Amino acid sequence: NGVDPSTVIDKYGADTARMFILFKAPPEKDLEWDDADVEGQYRFLQRIWKLIDKALDLNLQITDKKITSKNELLTIDKDLRRGVHTAIKAIDYDLTENMQFNTAISELMKLSNQLNLCISEVNKTIAEEAISALVRLLSPFAPHITEEFWLKLGGKGSIHDSNWPIYEEEALVKDEYELVIQIKGKVRGSIMVPTNSSKEELEGMALSSEVVSKWLKNSNPTRVIIVPGKLINLVP
Repeated sequence: NGVDPSTVIDKYGADTARMFILFKAPPEKDLEWDDADVEGQYRFLQRIWKLIDKALDLNLQITDKKITSKNELLTIDKDLRRGVHTAIKAIDYDLTENMQFNTAISELMKLSNQLNLCISEVNKTIAEEAISALVRLLSPFAPHITEEFWLKLGGKGSIHDSNWPIYEEEALVKDEYELVIQIKGKVRGSIMVPTNSSKEELEGMALSSEVVSKWLKNSNPTRVIIVPGKLINLVP
């Protein structure tokens, strides 16, 4: 049995129907119609619309500016940039190599959720980079509504003639990570450490932490096992 697409288009719009079809199943698989999933895509586009309204309230606009003063960015700015460029890289791959449109839309959902949480707090230039990328990345999936977003945000011409976002490898690199602290093989806590820390530096930061002070009572460990990027295990 088939489903008349005009019924869905009349109720939810062509973009919702398109998003549902692309999200529901990979191209090589059969599509099972589900009204709840259609409504889910409709709600997602509504959330994007509210996000655009929030961007307009903050006087954000479409931009092609490159971020230059990266050393001055706060952690929240770097986290959003990482989310933006992670999405660009993943969606690029899904559209050109993997042909998995459902996972591309999942990336759009993650990016929009992250942006919605921090759009009022991040640097304006970072927020404009993020909203510009989000609208462009969404355009192949929801071509009509993104054209509206594009014009509202001051984009020139048509969004479908605009430049596709290009990810920056530098933006994907984390400046710090969570180092798990184990005492005799049991996890007792963690600390944030710079990504480029040496083993000697990791040991020093761990030994000076409150976690180690609590469990070793300021005594020196007899053995230290370090797995850079993951954990440090201290044996009393």
